Amino acid sequence: MKTLVLGMVQTNCYIIHPADRNEAVVIDPADNADKILQYLKANDLVCKAILLTHGHFDHILAVKELAGFTGAPVFAHEEEVALLSNSRLNASYHIHKECEFTPEVLLKDQEILKIAGMTIKVMHTPGHTAGSVCYSLRESQTDQQHTILQEGGILISGDTLFRESIGRTDLPTGNSSQLVESILTKLMLLEDQVMVFPGHGPSTTIGYERENNIYLAGGGTEFFDL
Repeated sequence: MKTLVLGMVQTNCYIIHPADRNEAVVIDPADNADKILQYLKANDLVCKAILLTHGHFDHILAVKELAGFTGAPVFAHEEEVALLSNSRLNASYHIHKECEFTPEVLLKDQEILKIAGMTIKVMHTPGHTAGSVCYSLRESQTDQQHTILQEGGILISGDTLFRESIGRTDLPTGNSSQLVESILTKLMLLEDQVMVFPGHGPSTTIGYERENNIYLAGGGTEFFDL
């Protein structure tokens, strides 16, 4: 997995591919499509899909250019279409970089994606936006006879969960009670060793957040504004 930090608010764009294949997925192409394309070309990777965690401007500005160059379909949750198709709702209008589109593939909660030799589970985690999702992947180890699922795995959490923090809920379709419910009833059910890669900032683990995230204490009554 390669992390590219892109755009005016330092968004994490993730490029993920199996070690033995040249097919990849790009998650949240935030900006600077040229940098994403350069990395793909330098590593002889073919982008098979563009996955979005949600539709805010700082996660989508390179989507149309990347999709145009690669031909890869764009995946997003079905409840995120309103933001993606309206530059005022996704806030790209307000930074004078209007971005509107409709994703080719609309996702549902618990859907299992088989892309580029990987199995990716969609977890609908509304709160930051109505259609926010996290993507769960299990690491695997392959020998000549077996592919073995490892304990833990990784979670691409978008702006739902950060290291020692959670996402803001004061933008269109945000809902604070939904956000806390999503984290407590879905993400906090994962194993402690699951690595969490958020939309901004450093990685963390589910176990670390369970013990150290003050915004989840007491059911999550305080919120961080990022």
